[in-house]
Amino acid sequence: MKKIILFVLALCLCFTAIGAALAETAAAEATETETSAAEAPAAETAATETTSAETPVEKPAAEMTAEELYQAAGQAYDAGDYGKTLEYLQKGADLGDANALYSLGYMYFSGEGVEQDYGKAFECYQKAADLGDVMSMDYLGYLYYYGLGVEQDYHQALKYFRQAADLGSALAYENLGILYRNGEGVEQDYAKALEYFSLAAEQGEPGAMFAIGECYHLGHGVKKDLDKAAKWYRRALDAGYEPDEEDQAHLKEVLGNAYQQQ
Repeated sequence: MKKIILFVLALCLCFTAIGAALAETAAAEATETETSAAEAPAAETAATETTSAETPVEKPAAEMTAEELYQAAGQAYDAGDYGKTLEYLQKGADLGDANALYSLGYMYFSGEGVEQDYGKAFECYQKAADLGDVMSMDYLGYLYYYGLGVEQDYHQALKYFRQAADLGSALAYENLGILYRNGEGVEQDYAKALEYFSLAAEQGEPGAMFAIGECYHLGHGVKKDLDKAAKWYRRALDAGYEPDEEDQAHLKEVLGNAYQQQ
């Protein structure tokens, strides 16, 4: 593992996770509404029941709140209607909704339902990051690192990974470790790299676990210890880490016959 990594969160999962939080809020509001209705006069209650029995009319997008637009985008996405998904997300983004901005950025980043455009993805992530969205900070760091949609700049990548790390992003910890280990955008510092890898590993990042194994294997930032290297390599593999060709060479060197390539 030598380069910056990015955990690509499928947009459907993003909608599901955020949608669940919004649904909890909506349910709580519905409970409050039901309680108030129970205290209303009988005639008013009857009128309410008659109205609720009718088929609801879909609210125009222009009248939706940011939360409603995001939920509508999720429903359109699930139905495979990317045009509507983009429409709702764009309207939510225009309202300054960080969730909509992040998701819109992801669609442009991945080219899902729209022509891939790293420049537009960068713009969306920048606005979402300014609103405090952690995942957008991670993506900005990635875009700056590889020069996608923006001029390559390791110092800017470092800046956004630090911002995300300050908010507890395990991915940002791991990527900061990589920057310090490789001396990209910052003076090379193996000890600092190990510190960040350890923070990411505490949150279950397989790549960080493997990187710690490499530190012990190669004696980077710590005294060389093949037993500890083997321990961390095994932990990484057990956590689902997928080694590349160079990683496999390290595994065979440390684990020997105990390592069987899957």
